[in-house]
Amino acid sequence: MTKPRLLSNLPIKDLTSENDYLGIIDKGDLIKAFLIGNKDQFNEIKMFSLYGEWGSGKSSLMKYLEKELKSEFNTFFFEAWEFEKDENLAMSLLEYITSKSIDTTEELCSDFIKYGGRILRGLGKSVKLNIPLYPNGPGIELDPSAFVEELSKNEELTFYKALESFKTEFITFEDRITVEGKPQFNIVFIDDLDRCEPEQVLNLLSAIKLFFTYGNKTIFFLGIDKKAIEQAVKTKYGEIVKSSEYLEKIFDLSFSMPEHDNVLKLVSAYFDNRELKYGDFEGKLDEKIAEFFCEINFTNPRRLKKILNKYLILSNFKTILKDDLNHKDSVPNVFIGNDGNFFETVLTLYLLCLFEFEKDSFELFNDLNLKKQAVKLAAERYQSLSINKDISKYISITVGELTRNDYSLSFVSWYDKCIKNENGVVLVDNSERIKRVQSRFIMHFVNGNDCEFETGFLHDLLNFEKYYRVSTKKIDYFFSRYLVVNFKSLIQADNLSNFSLSSFKGMIDRFL
Repeated sequence: MTKPRLLSNLPIKDLTSENDYLGIIDKGDLIKAFLIGNKDQFNEIKMFSLYGEWGSGKSSLMKYLEKELKSEFNTFFFEAWEFEKDENLAMSLLEYITSKSIDTTEELCSDFIKYGGRILRGLGKSVKLNIPLYPNGPGIELDPSAFVEELSKNEELTFYKALESFKTEFITFEDRITVEGKPQFNIVFIDDLDRCEPEQVLNLLSAIKLFFTYGNKTIFFLGIDKKAIEQAVKTKYGEIVKSSEYLEKIFDLSFSMPEHDNVLKLVSAYFDNRELKYGDFEGKLDEKIAEFFCEINFTNPRRLKKILNKYLILSNFKTILKDDLNHKDSVPNVFIGNDGNFFETVLTLYLLCLFEFEKDSFELFNDLNLKKQAVKLAAERYQSLSINKDISKYISITVGELTRNDYSLSFVSWYDKCIKNENGVVLVDNSERIKRVQSRFIMHFVNGNDCEFETGFLHDLLNFEKYYRVSTKKIDYFFSRYLVVNFKSLIQADNLSNFSLSSFKGMIDRFL
């Protein structure tokens, strides 16, 4: 494996099979084939969307399409965020398209913009939704009186004349940029809408649907984060309109970003495929790391790259400091080169996820009192119900053991607690001992602010989901479950270091 490199979170402009970590090319080729093969329908079907959450790779896919379609389309790539400060985003789009059409005359562009400006002025106040009493959802309408009110009294054209002139100029503009020797169709990509203000987003979508589709040779392809549109619709229309109905009315056809349940290719840019075997836990390193991210439900590509980049920075520090006796334990024994410990690696990755994206949970990680209180309540429920005095005693002991000293215990010490009794004698059958230490260790990771422990939690960890309930399952819940399933094998892995739980916060604060 070549030395890992930091990966950029910017869109990949020159996408190849080597740097396509998200499976974009396959999806892009399917969309490309569809667009090329259905040009005869572009006089009716003109609005296309690409749905995907923030960081899913929409920009990279659209950049790939822009490059691949240049021989078949005159391509335009409008990055809406760059024009966010403009008062009228739709007008900015109009000016952008004309400025990129170098073969058009200044007079034609001037007329196109002049009439476009008249009909786009006051757009936000003029668009309204008509909610019909039939299943097709909301319709988009204009309030002409609001348009006229917004127009200057000195305008020489009425709104209706300006609209007809704009239609004519649009078709003339299309004909001019699709002359013989040029592609006969235009495609306008619109990106970064999820970074714009809600009002701007809706105004632009309405303007494109109502005015920019007058032509016969121009289609629009927009990258859309449904959550952003949902918030925009809710901000403007309250609960009157469902975002799904709004989007159905705006777009003729929609595509979705490929799923990222398999994050192996991205992870493999940082981790090699050496074989691991710790008891029943076995497999290739990169596959097990990818499996870990899927288990904790952390697969957003942009966020994943950020965490892996942070991890690479830490591993580089470890390499630099390995011969420094004063700092040799400043970083846990994460995998670098031929050395490393899987248990400490996934703990590091998890806490980096919290630090970057769940700051509240990261701070709670050090709140021992909150966790002790949650376990204590579980023990009290046992005692009040008189279900099993032995189990109640067992849980009470665990609460007592959950002390601040646990945070400063090295991982080697945790291992010793699993295999040795209180006198330091190695146990032959240590399953109960491991269960007890496992319960105690995992309690450091549950979120006491957002959980309810049923009475069997610490005694019956295999039924984790039955006994440990949360109102919202977030990353701390999934990581705790991951530890429940894998702790017995992972705590016995080779090369456990003298690093401790309490050292993580200091390490992250110091290096990152």
